Amino acid sequence: MNQNKTTVGTKPSGRDFINLGIFTVIFIVLFMACIMVMSMTIYTLPFGVALGSFISASVYMLLRAKVPKTGAIILFGVLFGLVMFVMGSGWPILAAVIIGSIIAEFIARSGHYGSYAREVIGYCILMLGTAIGSYIPFLVMKDYYLKVAEGNSINGKFMARLIEFISGPYLAVALATTVVTAILGTVLARSVFKKHLVKAGLLKEMK
Repeated sequence: MNQNKTTVGTKPSGRDFINLGIFTVIFIVLFMACIMVMSMTIYTLPFGVALGSFISASVYMLLRAKVPKTGAIILFGVLFGLVMFVMGSGWPILAAVIIGSIIAEFIARSGHYGSYAREVIGYCILMLGTAIGSYIPFLVMKDYYLKVAEGNSINGKFMARLIEFISGPYLAVALATTVVTAILGTVLARSVFKKHLVKAGLLKEMK
């Protein structure tokens, strides 16, 4: 899925930064829409990242195809994490997303930014980091998140019920689901790209 005329692994150019910004914004909009939908009940909220990882996978993989450059994944992670943080998700999500993006960057680099399997693994780790940073603190930082909820005008009763409901096994299922949906999302993305963009000569299929 590498873009034609793109030098893989080089430093991003001005055009690359523009593409990075555009696709990051689209990714965040889709991802946050999924989070909002799943946040309607305490039972579905822990699966918000799972849904987001599936719906937004095609945007991420297209971003990787358009900008297979050194540092692009880390830049994406920093932007994504900062937006999540600014929107009231708390510092653990920022830290987890950045760590996940750094790991994903090294994995993609090991495949010279041209390995489909490594890009998928990196995306799974990035989404898993997002889920861990979003939900694990509900188990280990309960007081902190109650204060965050209060500061962001989130329904205190809802947050209290959520924290009381959340358990280790439930979150384990949510994390496992996130990995599965991330993989399914990238598989679907590859199928769509191959059928439409690769045949049209707009992208080269990633090995």
